[in-house]
Amino acid sequence: MNPPTAERPLLRLVQGTLAGPALAPDPGDFDAVFRHYAPYVARVGLRLLGAESELDDLVQEVFMEAHRGLGGLREPGALRGWLTRICVRRATRRLRQRRLRVFLSLEAVSDAELPLDASASPELAAEVAALYRRLSRMASKERVVWVLKHVEGESLDEIAFLCDCSKSTVQRRLRSAEAHFESEAAP
Repeated sequence: MNPPTAERPLLRLVQGTLAGPALAPDPGDFDAVFRHYAPYVARVGLRLLGAESELDDLVQEVFMEAHRGLGGLREPGALRGWLTRICVRRATRRLRQRRLRVFLSLEAVSDAELPLDASASPELAAEVAALYRRLSRMASKERVVWVLKHVEGESLDEIAFLCDCSKSTVQRRLRSAEAHFESEAAP
């Protein structure tokens, strides 16, 4: 199986949309911020984690951290990116912990928890399951960069910001992730 491309996005089936920037809430109204951005944070988190079982906890952690730091946000227009950055950091931590638990044989991710819409065909479900099995064998930081690039469609500059690293580090992680896909595809 080849990784998805811009022409063939696999995981666009996750529901939840974000209203446009003109409708962005006042950062001082935390309830409105949560209602507005929670679907977006959940969508990004679900795609990064690949499992719904941890999603509620991830979203809660993101907004708890956001609640503590919202007063220090200098640019209200940066709220979406700031929340995404928190989500990426928290998801990466969870992926590392999960990888350790799987390594120690304490758990495995079920295919039933994959980020798919209920209307997805069995073929698509099998393809997504195979993709997430490959992603689960990848280093957490490489996986996060790959998902942000190929699933979320983020630019390299935006990924660098979200992952708090340089653009060259993002490129290196992407090359490594793509090499991982190629090595698994080789007989």
